[in-house]
Amino acid sequence: MAIDDFLKAYLRERPLFLSLIRTKEAELYNRYLPLKKPVLDVGCGDGFFTKVTFAKQRNNERYLIDIGLDVKNSRIEEARKLGIYKKLVIYDGKELPFPDNSFSTVISNCVLEHIDNLELTLEEISRVLKPSGLFITAVMAKPWEENLFGNKILGNYYKKWMMKAQIHKNLFRKREWDGVFQKAGFKIGEVKGYLSPSACRLIDICHYLSLPSLINYKLFGKWVLFPPLSQIYPVDYFLKILSQRVDVDSAGGLFYVLKK
Repeated sequence: MAIDDFLKAYLRERPLFLSLIRTKEAELYNRYLPLKKPVLDVGCGDGFFTKVTFAKQRNNERYLIDIGLDVKNSRIEEARKLGIYKKLVIYDGKELPFPDNSFSTVISNCVLEHIDNLELTLEEISRVLKPSGLFITAVMAKPWEENLFGNKILGNYYKKWMMKAQIHKNLFRKREWDGVFQKAGFKIGEVKGYLSPSACRLIDICHYLSLPSLINYKLFGKWVLFPPLSQIYPVDYFLKILSQRVDVDSAGGLFYVLKK
């Protein structure tokens, strides 16, 4: 799938701001397909990102990913309806309930910045990953909050409020994320920056344009009630912003390919 396909798929079913973020991440993950199995998805959520991102991973197989893992109070039950995981596992947010060296690939998309037990979680991911296995993950970085549009008006007050609203507990600069991963025993194979300062500002504005989607979800259990209306969005403009080249030290998001 091309990046515009990811964006259109997201706009038909998810809020605008989330569609912009996940589109670029989906495009980055697709550069590394097919994933070597078995595959573990840490923090799978409702499974929609996996469904869209790894569609061509299927290769006539029934399931896209072997195991989806998340905590109890997540949207993991929604993932069950999609039928894309061979197995879904609920865990306590600490120890991964799998033997050592169980998986050839572990993925985790925009999860690590939200968790309390970051060091333990990374140690556990390393433990269940086979020797020479890959851990592919996207994380938000410090420039994300520094480039929010609301900062221009309200300054640090807005930054602190948004950090709390988004439950961002681990927002680091690139060198700090490098250190965290290396401390857990990973070798850094590749790092790509995504979400330029302009993209961060646009996505922040889109948080508020997406409020009707939140209301729809609360009332009807669906983010988008009329998918055909997604065609009114300026897709070419969004793709232009999302495709801007950005240095890793200035990027709002970082995409890592790590090796055990």
